[in-house]
Amino acid sequence: MEIAKQDTKATEKLGYGMLLASIGGVMDMYTYTVRGKVFATGQTGNFVLAAVRLAEQDYIGMIHALVPIIAFWLGIFAAWHIFYSYCKDKQLIWQRIILITALFILFITGLIPLSYPDIIADSLVAFAASLQYCAFRKFGEGNNYASIFCSGNMRSCAENYYKGIVQKDKQSLKRALKYTCILLSFFTGAVLGTIMSFIFHEKSIWIVLILISAAFVISYDFNEDIFKILFLLKSPKRQ
Repeated sequence: MEIAKQDTKATEKLGYGMLLASIGGVMDMYTYTVRGKVFATGQTGNFVLAAVRLAEQDYIGMIHALVPIIAFWLGIFAAWHIFYSYCKDKQLIWQRIILITALFILFITGLIPLSYPDIIADSLVAFAASLQYCAFRKFGEGNNYASIFCSGNMRSCAENYYKGIVQKDKQSLKRALKYTCILLSFFTGAVLGTIMSFIFHEKSIWIVLILISAAFVISYDFNEDIFKILFLLKSPKRQ
């Protein structure tokens, strides 16, 4: 039981949150730079784009902005359906299933040629992003965050900086620095995604496959207890 407890905490460490935030940055820049200048992770931008396209009577453009929003909703439904149907009370298993599912979806996305309508790839990325958003929500000691966009993280970061600097709350200042790390990781992922898109074009999304694979492996949190068990299994039995 102790191993399971430590294992679960692996996905709530700050470094893990930074890794997931960098994935969010890559996904957002991929759909913006490669797939028609829409946002796959933060759907606020797509709501605005849909409203603008409607006002301009560009109905095709409006649909293009609305479809990723629908895909995002479907991803939320799918994530929770998996949880309640198969993984209830098994959060870590659920998170690993989400990672593998997202990896498969994004692999397929990279196979879609640029000659195909962008709406297909945008919807797949939005779906994968919503899965990640649903399954990973905390880091550290109960700090809530979003791993695929920045608005909520920026609010939490600024709030904790205020409490830390103005009200002299050291714990708040520490939390603010952690949120800063999350924000910088998203920014780094966005820069990486942009650079990769110039080089690999539609296949640049595959950089995320490496990051997701790393997240999957790290989720096992190879702690000392596991190494002790492995050592005992390998040790010859005494006569």
